[in-house]
Amino acid sequence: MYKKTKRIIACFLATALFIPAGQLVVSSDTTEETVVSDTESSTEDDDDDKYVMRTEKEVLGQMILATENDSFKFYYSEEEDLLALVNKKNNYIWWSSPINAEGDENAKGLVKKEIASSMVILYGEPAKRTTSTMRSAKNGKMTYKVSGNTLKVTYRYPAADFKIPVEYTLEEDGLSAKIVTSEIEEETKNDADGKVLLEISLLPNITSFDSETEGYYVIPDGSGALINFNNGKLSAREYTAKVYGSDITSVPQNKPAVTEQVYLPVYGAVTGSENGMLAVIHEGDSNAQLSANVSGLSKSSYNLCSATFTVRTTDTYYMNGEPLTVFEKRDIKTPVLEMKFYPVYGKEVDYIDIAEKYREYLTKTDGVKSAENDISLYLDVYGGVEKVEPVLGIPVTRKKSVTSFEQTKEMVQKLVDGGADSIVLGYNNWTDDGIENKVDYESKPSSLLGSKKKFKSMLSYFKDNNVDFYPVVNNKTFETGNGYWSFTDTALRASGQYSKQISYNLAYGTENEMKDPISLLSPDVFGEIFDKLAKNYSKAGFSGVCIDDMTSVLYGDYSKDTIVRNDMMLYIEEGLRNCREKVGSVLADTANAYVFKYTDHITNVPLSSSRFDIFDKDIPFYQMVMHGLIPYSTTSVNGSADSEQLFLKAVASGSNLHFDLVYEDTSELKDTEYDIYYYANHRYWTDTITGEYKLLKDVLGGVKNEFITGYLDNGDETVTTYSNGTKITVNYETGEISLDESVYKLTDYIDLEGELIF
Repeated sequence: MYKKTKRIIACFLATALFIPAGQLVVSSDTTEETVVSDTESSTEDDDDDKYVMRTEKEVLGQMILATENDSFKFYYSEEEDLLALVNKKNNYIWWSSPINAEGDENAKGLVKKEIASSMVILYGEPAKRTTSTMRSAKNGKMTYKVSGNTLKVTYRYPAADFKIPVEYTLEEDGLSAKIVTSEIEEETKNDADGKVLLEISLLPNITSFDSETEGYYVIPDGSGALINFNNGKLSAREYTAKVYGSDITSVPQNKPAVTEQVYLPVYGAVTGSENGMLAVIHEGDSNAQLSANVSGLSKSSYNLCSATFTVRTTDTYYMNGEPLTVFEKRDIKTPVLEMKFYPVYGKEVDYIDIAEKYREYLTKTDGVKSAENDISLYLDVYGGVEKVEPVLGIPVTRKKSVTSFEQTKEMVQKLVDGGADSIVLGYNNWTDDGIENKVDYESKPSSLLGSKKKFKSMLSYFKDNNVDFYPVVNNKTFETGNGYWSFTDTALRASGQYSKQISYNLAYGTENEMKDPISLLSPDVFGEIFDKLAKNYSKAGFSGVCIDDMTSVLYGDYSKDTIVRNDMMLYIEEGLRNCREKVGSVLADTANAYVFKYTDHITNVPLSSSRFDIFDKDIPFYQMVMHGLIPYSTTSVNGSADSEQLFLKAVASGSNLHFDLVYEDTSELKDTEYDIYYYANHRYWTDTITGEYKLLKDVLGGVKNEFITGYLDNGDETVTTYSNGTKITVNYETGEISLDESVYKLTDYIDLEGELIF
């Protein structure tokens, strides 16, 4: 009750964003250090003298060796803002910035300085509502200290009174760059006209390459994509995307563009044929953003790809029709920001090697364990909905069943009889709380969908026929009731307003005023909800649980006791750990990387990227990483505009199949939250589902536990190679699938009318 009282007060204290936080205290370092200062100069600080291009040997010869191990040497410079990681196996050098960035004739002064910087920051001035950028190569003063295998560099920005220490640690297989945020000093943060740190980019140019270099970037957008260096797409936009999706606490006025999400906190670079780099956002990934650019489009001759940490959020709200931007001004809540850089080298290095290195990171560093994989059919079944219907001329909200327990059993039985011998089933809106959009943590099946006896009969059938049952709950948004209230338990925006999620008009993307906004549940109550959920599901005898898309959504609550995305990530992790211990298996409806170690199945994994103009090719990077680790499925096959092409992509990427199903005619879904499932009537899909499942099992059954070790995309044809040597070829023009000496076609299993052939 005390917490809720504080939250009520916070609702009326939007100005809390500007309440000074306590002054940070950092002990002074008395060790003697080397100080390197960058000369302050004008905005266009190019010298009139012609720049003399330098060789790598010349530059490295003037640098100081900080530390080395069996694999690498790590250098720093006293003369300029420059670090170097040397691979001792082949003497390839990864520079913190291009050594001749200052000589780029296609770049202006500030762009040159940004590309030459090992750190770039963005800060805000709340009084002026403005932001500014500082670059270490122009605005910074650096001090260096070596201790063991760590080089500690302290970046000082005198113009903004910031001091940011970074620990560069040479590890067995790469380099770590780490900031402990409690050590950051912001001298003017508490002043009326002070400055607050908003963003930090660490080693943003370590994978920068000039216009003469061949190679590409690996971007984990959706399934994955490649951006070729120097691809000439000068009319495209720079790629930027928030890792793990945008913070939905801040509600946009218009519907954002529909894009895929970044589920993996990584990016990669491949240059030439022998070298590549995997960059992993090891800590602070919940508040990171990826960006990528190509030469020419980047206002320089360089191809660029990097990650940026957001340490404080901003929000824009409207007053009298005018947009007002506010900055969070409290202490930085994310404790550690850390990048890890893993050089990859060998003959014919490509994106498969980048995926393999990340899979190795997940298993060795992040604690993800391989699960026993199977060729399974993934189903999402939808139970009850609320619908407004006229009663004596008065609109009344009533609950309706669209797939009862008995009907669910009937649908599944048809699939089992047709040959589906391994099914993973998520049952949505199966409780009254779920149907009514209340916080859902109880294990009571809705009587609307059938009696307890019929519910138990359905579960008994599932148990006898290898159907894994996952009751689904989603407590992201909620209506008042069941012990939780919109006045006290709604997340607050950075502006101090309640975060109300709105529906958008399908035609215009503006707010749909016919549907009331719904409250976004504060992560502050997640702990108690997960405790209740795990206890009730365990008592009910369930062996699995699905928290819907909460495994891929992150947001904050910017009330007086700020909860940032990193806090919510930890709440979700702890909640899933609790569920796994007390209930059993976890099904994730889409999954960000931080839930992998608590997840047994992942569904709705995309098979394409967002297909931005700057991209050159889609690749199944997510699937390359996950195959052989955790079983996963496609997005909804029957929800696709071209289900046959999606099926072929599933085969090529080693994906299981996923379908959405309802029993009643889909006309019953009109004007309900389920109207998006207009395609899901089971009567039209049963034969197609069983036929596609049989074909997939025949083709992928022998590689279900193997890693993907090769993937060639020739446009109309792909060849996927697995760790046991199996090669599977998919021809998208003919629909033929080749495995060893056998050739398969979907028409061998399903006729042109969609009927099962055998």
